[in-house]
Amino acid sequence: MRVFVARSGQTFGPYEISQARDFLTAGQLQPNDYALFEGQTEWKFLSEILAAVPEAFPHGAAPESQEVLPESSSGVETTVGHSAVEASPQFAAKSDKRKVRKIQGAAKVQTVYVARKKGVVSRILSTIVVFSLMMILAVGGIVGAYFAMPAKMGPILKKFGVPMDQILASTPSLVQKEEVAVSSEPLAPDEIFLDADPFQTLRQSGMRILPLEDAKGLQIIAPADPPMEDKELETLLPIASHIVSMDLTNSKITDQGIASVLRLVNLKKLNLEGATEVTVSGVSKLKSLTKLEYLNLINVKLDDSIIDSLSTIESLREIYLFQTGISEEAIKKLKKERPMTFVNAG
Repeated sequence: MRVFVARSGQTFGPYEISQARDFLTAGQLQPNDYALFEGQTEWKFLSEILAAVPEAFPHGAAPESQEVLPESSSGVETTVGHSAVEASPQFAAKSDKRKVRKIQGAAKVQTVYVARKKGVVSRILSTIVVFSLMMILAVGGIVGAYFAMPAKMGPILKKFGVPMDQILASTPSLVQKEEVAVSSEPLAPDEIFLDADPFQTLRQSGMRILPLEDAKGLQIIAPADPPMEDKELETLLPIASHIVSMDLTNSKITDQGIASVLRLVNLKKLNLEGATEVTVSGVSKLKSLTKLEYLNLINVKLDDSIIDSLSTIESLREIYLFQTGISEEAIKKLKKERPMTFVNAG
């Protein structure tokens, strides 16, 4: 029985058992070279192959072959030339005369990657991260369902002890949105209750907050010195639905401040006299105040295009347009379109 030897992807042999032992002793072959008996397919270390054949039988039979060596799938035959065992002329001479098949992958070593086991701390951190993400998604879904169906979701969440009204009230951005949507009737001053922070802010604003005569609601008068500005209007949001009258004479509010005025859904009287930084664009937005009855625009710089917006305010009963730049023709048009509205242009 003869032996094939493989090294660095090349196959040498076959060699007689005694010849392979001689090469191994001379160092021309190594114990960890791959080898197999002729007619077998299982590659082993050369030292194991030779150990399987007693020295008393150098030409003896090897263990029975389990399988006949198939033809090389590649069908490529190579002639062994000068190799790493050039130190033996006999080895080289015999190798040059023989043609051997190159067994693909004969000397390749397969690398196996083993996943590192996670420690206890890593497992705990991973669990916390996953749990946090699930909680965020759950809360987001609940809040979204509440905004989509507040009438249905509100009672359900309340049963589980989730006070959505209180949660939303504690968020300033959501309070502002809620105040815009609410259009409940205004209350008398002694019926209005505020938290300590909004109440203190209103006291320090310099605005005069007065009750109305013979009616519920509040009257706001802006300070004259210093003139009121846009950012100060935001302090009124906690009482927005209770403001019925607002006097912004000679204030420094702009079109941006008008956006805050639009939150006063129960506003009936608005005085913008001398608010010279308000433009046609800002005044045209006042048409969304569906309860506005009195409007003073004296000394506000406007033009004839504002007439179309003013004529759409059906609740308007008095309007003052002194020194606004609006032409007489446009004033006549407004009077014609709103015959029940008192229009005073000077």
